Amino acid sequence: MLEKVLINRIMHRIYSDNLISKNQYGFTPQTSTVDAVMAMKDFVQDSLNDGQYVALISLNVKGAFDAAW
Repeated sequence: MLEKVLINRIMHRIYSDNLISKNQYGFTPQTSTVDAVMAMKDFVQDSLNDGQYVALISLNVKGAFDAAW
């Protein structure tokens, strides 16, 4: 019970004082990978509309920690 109370208080403080980045999608309530992809799409589209170049690097880390001790 104490753990749940502490987590709720910490989360309330983080969100009420804007201590977490708006670009944080993982482990954040009411956000998903779709939100992250849409934010990236909007960023790319806005940059291209402004005549800027855009480069995207993607890493596939699936299974990267399967062999970790």
